[in-house]
Amino acid sequence: MNRPDTGSPSASSPATSAPAADRVRSPFLDQLGLGVRLALTNGRDGWGRLLLTACGVGLGVALLLFTASFPGIVQHRNERLYVQNDTFRDEDLPTPGDRTVLIAIADTTFRGTAIRGRVVQPEGPDAALPPGVAAYPPPGRMVVSPALAELLKDPANQLLRDRLPYPVVGGIGPDGLLGPGQAGYLLGSDRLSLDAGAARVTSYGHFSPPKPMDSRLILLNAVGLTVMLAPVGVFLAAAARFGGERRDRRLAALRLVGADRRMTARLAAGESLVGAVLGLVAGAALFLLGRRLTGHLRLAGFSFYPEDIAPHPAIAAAIAVVVPLLGVGVTLLAMRRVTVDPLGVVRRSGPGRRRIGWRLALPLAGLALTALALALPTQYNPSGMGRTAVFNSVQDSRGSLLVAVGVLLMLVGVCTLLPWLVEAATRRSGGGVSWQLAIRRLQLSSGPASAAVSGVVVAVAGAIALQALFLGVSASYEGRPGPRAAVGPYQQSVSFPGGGPQADRLADSLARSPGVQATAAYTEFALETPTAKLWELPAVRIADCAVLRSFATLPDCKDGDAFAVQGRTTRPDAGTIAGADAGTSGGTDTGKDAAAAAKPGTSVHAAFFRGDGEPPSWPLPAVTATVEPVEGADPNGRLGSGLLLLTPGAAPAAALRGQPATVLVAMAPGLPDPKEQLATDVMAIDPQGLAGSPLDRTVDPTYLAVKRLLTAGSAVTLLLVALSLLVGQLERFREQRRILGVLNAVGTRRRILGLSVLWQTLVPMALGMLLAAVGGLLMGAVLQYAAGLPFALDWGSMLAMSAIAAGAVLLTTALGLPQLLRLMRPSELRYE
Repeated sequence: MNRPDTGSPSASSPATSAPAADRVRSPFLDQLGLGVRLALTNGRDGWGRLLLTACGVGLGVALLLFTASFPGIVQHRNERLYVQNDTFRDEDLPTPGDRTVLIAIADTTFRGTAIRGRVVQPEGPDAALPPGVAAYPPPGRMVVSPALAELLKDPANQLLRDRLPYPVVGGIGPDGLLGPGQAGYLLGSDRLSLDAGAARVTSYGHFSPPKPMDSRLILLNAVGLTVMLAPVGVFLAAAARFGGERRDRRLAALRLVGADRRMTARLAAGESLVGAVLGLVAGAALFLLGRRLTGHLRLAGFSFYPEDIAPHPAIAAAIAVVVPLLGVGVTLLAMRRVTVDPLGVVRRSGPGRRRIGWRLALPLAGLALTALALALPTQYNPSGMGRTAVFNSVQDSRGSLLVAVGVLLMLVGVCTLLPWLVEAATRRSGGGVSWQLAIRRLQLSSGPASAAVSGVVVAVAGAIALQALFLGVSASYEGRPGPRAAVGPYQQSVSFPGGGPQADRLADSLARSPGVQATAAYTEFALETPTAKLWELPAVRIADCAVLRSFATLPDCKDGDAFAVQGRTTRPDAGTIAGADAGTSGGTDTGKDAAAAAKPGTSVHAAFFRGDGEPPSWPLPAVTATVEPVEGADPNGRLGSGLLLLTPGAAPAAALRGQPATVLVAMAPGLPDPKEQLATDVMAIDPQGLAGSPLDRTVDPTYLAVKRLLTAGSAVTLLLVALSLLVGQLERFREQRRILGVLNAVGTRRRILGLSVLWQTLVPMALGMLLAAVGGLLMGAVLQYAAGLPFALDWGSMLAMSAIAAGAVLLTTALGLPQLLRLMRPSELRYE
């Protein structure tokens, strides 16, 4: 060394004869810079190691940057949702003017793809333009999004072209869409009115507070994010140790020639910083490349514009600081043997036995945090009345955060237990030559082999735990009993906004459509008065006698009659419930029959009126008879106490103004794609018509979004697992190339060497899968208990996840065999 050791007394003595520049130079920076130069000037082998390290770190950094972009993605999506909330109606309806627009909803769904539709009619020359649209389309013309334009061009989508037969005169730009994959259109019209279901607006966009997320989904999100990011940390730590054995021998040699511990640590930190910084650059490049590709991808039903994906500056800065510190920290932790036994490192002697005490402390600490979360008072039950499925502190935000940290500690514990388990299982050797070579290699250094599969072990353990929690949560969403089939002929329901006055005409038009056997139309709405509460008055359903007879057992019926429905309300999706819970059917909170108790002559008007002006008032008719409902006759399920069945003569025609018409439909059997055909027939009559299948099972959309995002995140994590495994496998082959070259030169068969490398992967993998299964099951049971869910486990999914992980390890090993065969050549004995 040209400079004295920084730990010697001469390093701290004053040197008055030295130049001023030498006196101010820091030994710390000098030694750190020497480590950087050692990494950059270590020949072809050193650059190969740096590139592999940069690839491994870059993959992890790219995923972290995408995760850091999630807050920005949510913010941009909320802004776009704000713009698309354009049919909100304020209490003070604006009067027609130069800037007002009539707008109506015309949404539809085509073979699982949601299509956002709006019908617009500008009322003045300065009417506000929708975002992303250059000009309003003329009546009977439409502008479409790029995604819908692609659907319309598909030759297989003739039904969609029949549903939207309007000429396309323009497109919708990114400012008016949630993402590049959103299908939407804007149809011009000159026949809109408030009574026909339109709203009048002067600008586009209205704030709508987000629906609070179910606390169980919050817990699922927190645990899922932890499970997906934990393998990333493991891969980053493993990538920081690429080439660790050679670096340790080089630093141990420096220790033997006089370098102290601090100097050795600084040299190692300098070398690690180079790989970490290159990994940051590679990760940023991969992030930018992946962000450009996201504009062409559909992820879990979502699509995003590349400009909406940007990491939060604070999180990005934290990543830029933490990743190099993690690389340096892992390197320094792994240098304990270099500083304590440098001669043993140089001689490649086996390490001492690993201790298990601190490794077991990590999962125990995770369990303690979960127990602490259970002890917290809930936000909804501050008095602490006990842990139930309703009042569960774990499902609060604080409890979910503690549980997520506890899961992270348990996953880290599983990762740290793997090297100890591999060491304990390989203390004795025997068997064939390839097995003995593999076991001896694991005895000398089980760390690289364990690190190669540790990320997979963490991913599988976390996936099993997450799957157990997800299974319990999904049971409350997907395990509910489905709707019961209607006993009548009607299985489909169509709603025409503002179509109350023309309900019979709409039903007749729909009955002439191909594939429609029968139709039945009615108009239903709730009532109110200035003094009576909404639930103190009945709801009314207006239809002719023939239609009313299909809903209730009528003794006799003529125009002008009114019938009060008694009994309990039967809903296809919720069993039998009291009339007060019958949705828009009204009812009372005490079970009193509001329909039978309504006083004739009471002046009433429609509640929630959305037509033009004030709703007309009219007197309630006298009840002709009290009747029993026909159970299951209405697929919508709104039959029971609190409902008045009126014939058209029992209510004035003006009472139907602004009210929606409901048309029940019976479809002919054997019709191909009946739901799509019905939706096409409905929109041919009125673009605002909406066909629905009330008897189909529906699942909460928030739950579906969480499920899709977790599935997509798991797929991305699995891809990272496979790529990182391949990179780590190549580095391990590089570490062993001289040993493999020597064995091949002395006559060892290549088949035996290949099998020994395979055993070096299979043994840690098998032990890791066993550890992952046990750890994942324990974590899953703890999570289900903490969330107040019954214990359940999908053994098939658990075995499938383990098989996929094992297959990924074997596949990456097979992909690395050509590199292994190349490294067995005698030319690899050359040493730089």
